[in-house]
Amino acid sequence: MLPHIRLGTPDDAALLAPFSARAFRDTYAAYNTPEDMDAYVATHFTTAQVAQELGYAHAYFLLAFLDDQLAGYVKLRDGERPACVPGQRPLEIARLYVDQTYHGRRYGAALMQASLHEAQRRGHDTLWLGVWTKNERARAFYQRWHFEEVGTQVFVLGQDVQDDLVLARSVLQ
Repeated sequence: MLPHIRLGTPDDAALLAPFSARAFRDTYAAYNTPEDMDAYVATHFTTAQVAQELGYAHAYFLLAFLDDQLAGYVKLRDGERPACVPGQRPLEIARLYVDQTYHGRRYGAALMQASLHEAQRRGHDTLWLGVWTKNERARAFYQRWHFEEVGTQVFVLGQDVQDDLVLARSVLQ
């Protein structure tokens, strides 16, 4: 069964903050120190921070639900981009998280399809993102969606400076 996807609002912050923290820890905790993980989560996934992000004029959250259960979401952001990102109006996939319970059920694919639709609807020509070089599962997922490596960027997790690959694809492929 595919999820119901809707646009997020600031009222969703109390739901998204703990979901984001859990999904982030599930994905990255085994590869990073508890201190770096705690520092990142404490800065990026508080209810107040997520509420603020949900209210940004150039950020769009698409939330995937199965019945009333949040299964995943994608955060799209229109704004600054690395020089290596092609296109006249690129849109960033800043986060794409699916709860581990729903892995393998095509929820990530549903969110990606919704992201492409939203990008096209808003007049963007390129989707781009940063993905950690060690996140093989995510890299394989994006490759299946025809993202190509266009550069690198730095990602800071607590005190750890890491390298992300910058991937991009045309919205109209």
